[in-house]
Amino acid sequence: MDRISIIEKIRTNDKLLSLPQVLSEVLKEVSKEDSSPDSLARIILKDPSLTGRTLRLSNSSFYHRLSDIKTVNQAVSVLGVTTVKCLALSSSIFHPDRVARESGVDPKAFFSYVLSVASASEKIARTIEFKSPDEAFIAGLLHDVGVLFFLHHYPKEYRQITDKKVRTANLIDAEIKVFGIDHGEVGHHLAQVWNLPNYVIDSIAGHHRLTNLDEGDVLQNIVRLAVLLTSDRFSGYEMGLQQRLTAIKRLSAQLSLFKEQVNEISSSLLSGTIDIADYLGIDIGNTEEILMKANEEIWKSYLTIENLYKERHELSQKLLNEERAKGAIESRNIAMATLSHYLNNAVMAIYGRSQIMRMLSDKGQKDKLLDEMPANMDAIDKAVQRIVAVLEEMKEISPIDHEKFDSMSEALNIDNRIEKRLAKMSDETPMAALRSMATPESVGT
Repeated sequence: MDRISIIEKIRTNDKLLSLPQVLSEVLKEVSKEDSSPDSLARIILKDPSLTGRTLRLSNSSFYHRLSDIKTVNQAVSVLGVTTVKCLALSSSIFHPDRVARESGVDPKAFFSYVLSVASASEKIARTIEFKSPDEAFIAGLLHDVGVLFFLHHYPKEYRQITDKKVRTANLIDAEIKVFGIDHGEVGHHLAQVWNLPNYVIDSIAGHHRLTNLDEGDVLQNIVRLAVLLTSDRFSGYEMGLQQRLTAIKRLSAQLSLFKEQVNEISSSLLSGTIDIADYLGIDIGNTEEILMKANEEIWKSYLTIENLYKERHELSQKLLNEERAKGAIESRNIAMATLSHYLNNAVMAIYGRSQIMRMLSDKGQKDKLLDEMPANMDAIDKAVQRIVAVLEEMKEISPIDHEKFDSMSEALNIDNRIEKRLAKMSDETPMAALRSMATPESVGT
């Protein structure tokens, strides 16, 4: 296959991803000034799946009413235009059978990533007071529809990418080597065939274009930043940390976002993704992992980290005042950024699983909770153990008298240092490690 044949397939195949005409009709209808619940209801009734989902959601506890909603017209009035859009989109494409097993991609991981980008897009839009946050949500929701096309139509070929048989540094280059075209361009052509709004088409095409960040409208930059703030866990490709942080900084400046605002958006993504998955009825994973003790240990860890960062800030100021170590500051910053990345992954994993488990508990699925408990506890222990290793590493690189971190090579060698610490801790329980860290001797180190 090549670029030309793939584009021709998109333009001539009427059953691409089995996306129904209902989606385009809904998007067109809600963009009209004279759109009404009656006109939307007539479109929704053409799709039994969308009809059932609309009625189910309107009667859920989230939209609790004194009386049951029995007609689609009533449901549309209760849910509103934005929700109707989201239901149409999710019911059209977000199904496990769209991701063939031969692709090597876990549908739940892929859908989780997509929903996270959608959540980030919506949160960024609201933070900067963008005129239409629902457009940002939809653009984020559809940004990787090109990947879904590959996974659905060319799963075996895409497995070459997920198995890392293609030697390249990033996902876009890997797709071009295998298909002659990347998923951004594929999604662009799909959106045109489906007659989606221009804001969706442009955002799909440009969500990975980071060379000219000054180009493109606000919505495109919103989706670009949302992609950078979300970890791609389905393909195995991730941008280098330093390059990613630089791009986030530039895009944040373009959107007039402060660092604190970006951090707040990033820290809320996991819970936002879980809410959206529940809201749209999309399965993004087993309800695995987390006990109440994990949340308690996370709190202790955060207190320790806060003290370590305070210490690092004070030491950095002292170095600057004495004009001693420009190189040391730079290398420590890189090291701490890398460690923060490790810590964020571990904490978010624990927190996410906690939220999912609470959701499962609220739904009364107690047997499933108990069945998965051994695996959950193992996952929790591993995450807490990684947090302990990161905290120990932070304690070591913070003091000013450790000259070995003055070199850039040491700062960039954090991955090996963390793995060595984890190997030493293999016979020690995470709780024992945390207790040793909490002793007066270790705190005063």
